[in-house]
Amino acid sequence: MSLYKKSRYENIVFIVLILICFIFMCGRFFVSINCIKHFIYYIAYPNLSAADNILKFSGNFANNIESLISLHQDNISYKQKNQELTDKLRNYELINHEYESLLKLFKLDKVDNTKSVYARIVVREPSLWYQSFIIDKGSDDGLYNELPVAVFNKTKNALYAMGTIVETYKNSSKVALITNSESILPVEIKNKGINCLVEGFDSCLVKVTYIPLNVDVKPGDELVVSNLSSIFNYGIPVGVIRGIVQEPYMDFQTATAEVFFDMVSSNIAIVLVPSEQKQ
Repeated sequence: MSLYKKSRYENIVFIVLILICFIFMCGRFFVSINCIKHFIYYIAYPNLSAADNILKFSGNFANNIESLISLHQDNISYKQKNQELTDKLRNYELINHEYESLLKLFKLDKVDNTKSVYARIVVREPSLWYQSFIIDKGSDDGLYNELPVAVFNKTKNALYAMGTIVETYKNSSKVALITNSESILPVEIKNKGINCLVEGFDSCLVKVTYIPLNVDVKPGDELVVSNLSSIFNYGIPVGVIRGIVQEPYMDFQTATAEVFFDMVSSNIAIVLVPSEQKQ
C-alpha cells in the first residue's frame, strides 16, 4: 500500500516539475516574466550579470510599450485619414450628381435668341424663401437687371420660369422669384389661348387673375408664359392650376396655381441672356 502511495506522489511531483519547466520555458518569450525572473534571481544572488539582465529586459519591455503607443497613434492617424477620404468620396458623389445634371442641361433645346448662363444658388434665407435668392454670377459674367431666370427639371427635361434678376453686382446677382408678392407675370392657359396674370404672394402658390368668366378653366390646367411677357420667352412652363374662385358681381374669375419649380431641390439657376443684345 505504501509503495502505491509513493508511486502516486512521485508521478504528481514529476508532473508539477514538468509544468514548472514549461512555464519557465514559455517565460523566456515574455519580457515582463523575464524581468521578474531576473529580478528574483538578483535578490537571491546579487551580481552584475543579473543586474545587466534586468536592465536589458526592462529596456526591451519599455521599447515594446513605446511601440504599442506608436501603433496606437498610427491607428488614430489612419482613422482620421479614413474619415477624410470618406468625406472626399461624399463630395465626389455630390459633384458627380451635379455633373450629370449639367450634362442633361446641355442637351436641352436651345431657347431662341438666347444664351444660357449657369449659376449656383449661394444664398437662400428661410425668411425670404419664396421671395428671392442670390446667385454666384454677376456683371463680370455678362448679367444685368431684368434678365429672366429659369430652373431645369430633370424629370420633365424642361426649363421652368423661376424669377428675374433685380440687382446685379460684380460677381453675384439677386433674383426675385415669380412667387414674390411684388411679382406679376403675364401667362397663358396652355392649349386654350387665354391670357391672364400670375401674381405671387410669398408661398409655393400663386394667384391667377383676369380669367374670363366664359372660359372653361379647371384644376390641372397648365400655365405657360404668354407672348405678352417682355422678359420671358413665350411658352416656358410656369405652373398648374389647383383651384378656381368665382366671385359674384365680378367680370373675371380667379384661380390658385402651384408653381413648377421646387425651391427645396433647386441649387442651379439658368439665366437666359438675349444673344443679340450687346453687353
